[in-house]
Amino acid sequence: MKILHVIDGFFLAGIENQAFEIIRNYPEDNKSFLLNTNSSIKYTFEKFNSLKKQKKLIELKNIKSKFSLQLIYLVFRYLKKNKIEALIIYPCHKKMIYVVIAARLAGIEKIFISVQNVVYKKNNFEIYKIKTLFAILNRLNVCFVAASKSILSSMQILNINLKKYEVIYNSCDVTNIQKTTNKIRSFEKKNKEKVITMIARLDQIKDHETLLRAFSNLDYSDWKLKIIGEGSKSFDLKRLAKNLGLNPELVFCGERTDIPEILSQTNIFAFSTTEAEGFGIVLIEAMAANLPIIASDVSACREILLQGKAGMLVPPADIKAWENSLRELMLSSIKREKLSENLCNYVQQYDSHYIVRKWHKLLNSRN
Repeated sequence: MKILHVIDGFFLAGIENQAFEIIRNYPEDNKSFLLNTNSSIKYTFEKFNSLKKQKKLIELKNIKSKFSLQLIYLVFRYLKKNKIEALIIYPCHKKMIYVVIAARLAGIEKIFISVQNVVYKKNNFEIYKIKTLFAILNRLNVCFVAASKSILSSMQILNINLKKYEVIYNSCDVTNIQKTTNKIRSFEKKNKEKVITMIARLDQIKDHETLLRAFSNLDYSDWKLKIIGEGSKSFDLKRLAKNLGLNPELVFCGERTDIPEILSQTNIFAFSTTEAEGFGIVLIEAMAANLPIIASDVSACREILLQGKAGMLVPPADIKAWENSLRELMLSSIKREKLSENLCNYVQQYDSHYIVRKWHKLLNSRN
C-alpha cells in the first residue's frame, strides 16, 4: 500500500515524533511518502530526511501554497501522480480540510487524522471553531484517531455523531531509550548531583508554574530542577523562576533532541500539566528510562500512568501537594525505587513496534 503521511512543519513536538516513529517502523511491504505543508519550519527536517537514506521513506515533499484552492490542486496532483492509496494526517486543524478535499477528489477512501489534544471547554467561540472543524472532517468521512481514551471522551462535548473513530496511543522507541539510558548510567559517578526533569513545550497547556513554585519552596542544595523545551511562555516562566530565587540559566535548558541522554541523568521525572493535556509522550519516554514519575492528576496522565500504578499522581495546580510529594521522593531513594518498579513491563504497550501494528491493522481494515 502507498501511504502518504502529512505534517504541517518540521516542529520539535509530539505530532512530528509520532509521524517519525510510524514511518520508521511501518512494514517494509508498504511504501511511505511524506508531505509537508509548511516549509518554513525545519527543526526536524534532517531527522525525517534520514528515513530516505534508510529506505523507509520513498519521498519527502514540501508544498508551498498561498491560498486554499492552490493547496487543494497541488495535493491532488501529487496524490494522482504517486497513486497514493491512504493518508495519515497528523495535525488536526483548518488547513488539513483542504488536504482531505484533495484526497476525496483523487478518489482516496482511506483517510485518517490524528487527534492529539483534549477538547476542553474554552470560550464559546473556540468551541464553535473546533466543532465546525470536526463536523466538516466527519462529513468528509475521515476516520478520527484519538491518541488516548481521554481525548476521545472529551470530543463528546461537541455533540457530533462521529462516523469513524479509533483510539491508538502515541509511542516511543522503548528499546532504544532503555539501551541508551542503561549504557550512560553504567558510567555515572555515584555522588553526582540529583536532578528533577520536566520535558514539555512552554505553552498554556502545561503548568510549569506549579512545579517552579513547589520546587522553590524546597531547600535541598544537592537537587537541581531542569526544564527542557521552548514556547510562548518562555519569558514569563524565566521571570517567575528568577522572582522565586531560582537561576533561569540553570533551570531552563531550551530545546533538546537528545532525550534518552537527558533522562539518563534524571532522578525524578516531573510532569505538571492541565486537564487540556492530550497524551504526553514524555511520560512513556520516562517510563522506558525506568524513572520514578510524578505527574498532575488529570485524565490523560491517569490513563497513561495506569491510574497511578506507573507513577505518582498529584492534584493539578496544588502547590502544597506538589511540594510535599516532591519532598517525599527527594528524601527517599527507597520510595523512588518502589515507584519505578515494573515500569519495563508497563511501558511495552507504548512501544513503537506494537503501536505501528495497530496502525497497520487499521489501514488494512477500513474502507
